[in-house]
Amino acid sequence: MDYSSTFQDNIPSSMFNSTAHNVLGWINENRDTFDWAKDPNAYEMANLFLFGAKYRQEGKDVDVDTLTKMWDIRFHDFEGCNITENNFVYAICQDAYQSMISGKSMVNDENSHHALRKMAGLGLFLKQQQRDNGTISYNNPQELLQLLQCSHSLKTFHPELFDRYAFKENIDVLCKLQLEHQLPNEIISSIKTFQDEISTNYPKRSLDSSEKNFERDFH
Repeated sequence: MDYSSTFQDNIPSSMFNSTAHNVLGWINENRDTFDWAKDPNAYEMANLFLFGAKYRQEGKDVDVDTLTKMWDIRFHDFEGCNITENNFVYAICQDAYQSMISGKSMVNDENSHHALRKMAGLGLFLKQQQRDNGTISYNNPQELLQLLQCSHSLKTFHPELFDRYAFKENIDVLCKLQLEHQLPNEIISSIKTFQDEISTNYPKRSLDSSEKNFERDFH
């Protein structure tokens, strides 16, 4: 079943293969010409692979060859953003791709789907900042509030994924970066409330060199 028509960046099953083909075409046309096009779009890739896995599981036609060609190009490009295979950004995209290949969807609810693609996208965004500017900053409170709400769904319905990609620790870093900026009191309160809800009944883990999170990379 297709997600609701209001779902952000929704790709209906009837448009999925043409969308994937167009994205691959854009990559092939631009990545060797423009430096900025050499960076992968983690949000877009995760979104496509998650939809591909969902539709394959539902028995719908999915152009696996096009998505495979996309991954075969882009998985090399993460290195240019200083993202290794041990980083959660790479892990989300790779796992979503493998899910598409297997035809077994990682998630089936819109909020969890968004949490995964958005966390991958933000992780890449901060890595690009770090590479290009030597510093990182984040200031998009509405985007963060949406991520916090969707991450709560991921924790509820897919706790193994919430843990695998270190969502709790990554969210703590994003909230810290956002709260460094001046905000209305009601926004600050909402951020802290959602953050506390995500932390409730979630044990604090000790971090080590194998963690796939912002904490290791940016603290």
